[in-house]
Amino acid sequence: MAITLDATVGGANANTYITLDDANSFIEGLVLSDDAAAWDGSSNDNKNRALFTAAQRIDREKFLGARVDDTQALEWPRSGVRKPDTYTNLYGLSFPNRLVADYYTDTEIPDRVKNAQVILAVYLNNNRNLNVTPRFYGAVGIDRIPPIVDHYLMGIRIGGRANLSIKRS
Repeated sequence: MAITLDATVGGANANTYITLDDANSFIEGLVLSDDAAAWDGSSNDNKNRALFTAAQRIDREKFLGARVDDTQALEWPRSGVRKPDTYTNLYGLSFPNRLVADYYTDTEIPDRVKNAQVILAVYLNNNRNLNVTPRFYGAVGIDRIPPIVDHYLMGIRIGGRANLSIKRS
């Protein structure tokens, strides 16, 4: 049975952060690797499944802030999360002027979450023998998935690299 993606922001039935069309647009800009080539050759159902699985895996992370609504299916949108690259510490300026904080809105899914989902989906689509269930004993660590996934989630999640460990089945 084919899977249908629902990218409704804050939706009770949402199961992805990004649509297949938007994911394909992002992937078009990637270097043509074995994973990207496998994505191009996959059916839309396999791509949807990979996006669904990647969203479910990303949602196992512990993110900063709090979910906006108890009825939302996914972890994002979140309230009270500062954009990681908006803090400026300039010692030459007076105190109020050196703190610049910009927060994600309550209706915003960060591009870094969407990008991490797409990169992980592309990887999972070409490496289907991976079990994405976190393992704390015998985990292989972040080095087994694209390091850029870890990079995208830095600054918005609690914890470090070990949270993203997956193990070959």
